[in-house]
Amino acid sequence: MTWAGVAPPGLLLWAGLLLPGWAFLRPLGVRGLVALGAAPAVSTALAGVLGLVYPLVGVRWNLLTAAAGVCGGILLAVAAGLVLGTAQRRSTDERHALWLPPPLPYRSAWPLLGSTLVACVLVGGPMAAAMTTPESPAQAWDAVFHLNAIASIQDTGNASVLGGLAPLYGGRPTYYPSVWHALVAVAPGFTSVVPAANTAALVVGAPVWLVGMAAFTRVMVHQRDLPVLVAPVLAATFVAFPVVVLTVLAQEPMGLSMALLPGALTVLVVALRTRWFWPAKASAALALLAAGAGVALAHGSGAFSMLALGGLPVAVVLARQARQGWAAGRPLAVVAGITAAAGVLATVVVLLAAFPAFLATLSYERAGSSSYLPILAKLITDTPQVYWYGMGFGNVVVMALALAGAVLAFRHRRGRRLVAVLLVAVALVLLAAGPPENPLRTVTGVWYTQAARIAPLAVVPAVVLASGAFGMVADRLTRQVPGRYRKPAARAVPVALLVLVVVLTGGARWDLKSRITASVHEPGAIAWGTMLTRGELAMIERLPDRLPPDAVVLGDPFNGSAYLPALAGVDVVLPQLGPVPGAERRLLEASFRDLHDDPAVCGAARALGVTHVYTDTADAESGAKVSDRTAGLRDIDTSSGFTLVDSGGTAAVWQLTACSVTGL
Repeated sequence: MTWAGVAPPGLLLWAGLLLPGWAFLRPLGVRGLVALGAAPAVSTALAGVLGLVYPLVGVRWNLLTAAAGVCGGILLAVAAGLVLGTAQRRSTDERHALWLPPPLPYRSAWPLLGSTLVACVLVGGPMAAAMTTPESPAQAWDAVFHLNAIASIQDTGNASVLGGLAPLYGGRPTYYPSVWHALVAVAPGFTSVVPAANTAALVVGAPVWLVGMAAFTRVMVHQRDLPVLVAPVLAATFVAFPVVVLTVLAQEPMGLSMALLPGALTVLVVALRTRWFWPAKASAALALLAAGAGVALAHGSGAFSMLALGGLPVAVVLARQARQGWAAGRPLAVVAGITAAAGVLATVVVLLAAFPAFLATLSYERAGSSSYLPILAKLITDTPQVYWYGMGFGNVVVMALALAGAVLAFRHRRGRRLVAVLLVAVALVLLAAGPPENPLRTVTGVWYTQAARIAPLAVVPAVVLASGAFGMVADRLTRQVPGRYRKPAARAVPVALLVLVVVLTGGARWDLKSRITASVHEPGAIAWGTMLTRGELAMIERLPDRLPPDAVVLGDPFNGSAYLPALAGVDVVLPQLGPVPGAERRLLEASFRDLHDDPAVCGAARALGVTHVYTDTADAESGAKVSDRTAGLRDIDTSSGFTLVDSGGTAAVWQLTACSVTGL
């Protein structure tokens, strides 16, 4: 497929993320830009819940059942809206009306659309150019897993986050955030897994993220229109998100969660500002529950991302409202509210403490820096917190605007909580990348103690603060223009300033985004080691015609064999780069090359149904990815007991005859 060919299914994928959530939020009273920004989070929540329920009732996950389930969820929202009285288009009764920012005037709606389209090009353009083609598979540790997870869901029809990806763990059910994979698996119009995954990265990283940022900026700076108009372009100048997360880190589920975060925070602001009349507050709470669930179901760390950016403002607002309630003579209501909040918090803590996967992430160990200063410098310049891509245009201009916005917000008291949120995000990044002996570093374990996974949290408030400062600078410059020219200057000055920002950031960091993306897509220049060469990819494309339908291939997952399920529809023994449970698999990883001398090796191969073997002579010196764990799957003597099926580059696929019933 070409990029032109994936454009229609890409638009359908975006529509699938946008329309269900929008239809769910409308009857709950959430409208306008807020609904557009939060809709993908709600759509993700619907997919996640359906993925959990369907295996319990024996329903396969496919496009038809997904659409039917989503319609059912929308009907429930309509029913709730009718009961709460928020389903009417415009309610004049404040008991049923949610707080919403003023609608953008018509003269601002089109500029917002234009700036969002420009921002989408600035984000997606360099990524697509560096991929060269939608058929180019990302070559990173997690990318292999994600591609095979999509193929697994398409094969089994099980998209549950609780065991849906068991085939990738040797049949052992385990928790894994599979909602992103579920959405991509049923995306219509794609001919194979890889184009769907690459297009999904562009959709999530561009329109989903950018519209969410515009919505969040609108609710935080609703007094003026200009900040929301420039927010998408300012957001597009950052590489911490989405480019780093969705390419070199290959954290697609977490990337989806991060992209949904601004939209969910938008609904949080709406819920906090909605007056305390139970119909309106209950409706806002339902909308927030749906959006927040989408962030958390997309990736478990999303719940903590919500807490990191929304916890402090929520605590401050609720404390103020509790104080006001007590002063108004409603102590019982205040005590009941505090008790309920404490009960919910205690329940969450108990559940998390009983969840092994959560405890494992908290104890995740990663090397750190001896000083916080280099990490802070990288954060201020928006230099990737993972891998080194050389010098280039930093994001100093936009970060300077963000710092100016923080000073203005603190001085005028308006937006101080947003400054505090930025400081929380910065502190988390520093903790993750700083000295390992700091005991507070444990709190970053939910993001696997990796600064690059936390840095996007700082981008969210930074963009809002920068947008506010940009608006003030543009207003001051416009006021310097003589009166008769001031009206046209009110449009020309912001545009000129925005163009200047894009130029001073090197085309919104276009070259750096291309280099980051190429580091997981260009064979021979892969950041973490090349797994697939072009010749090898050509061979894999031929394998469906060369191998029987029941073939089971054994190979070192680090040499490209793990891509076979996603790229060729061929079953493999080791479908991911991480350890797959099972004694037989561990034996083959360590000792398969001893099959001519050790009968136990053939016994393990027979137990797993191995019919073919994938070999590759590329080594670390030539830039290939290797691991000591799978040393037994390299340097295999194929002079006897093996029949060549096909080869490409340094790789080859063999029929295994040495371990047949009549063999060893």
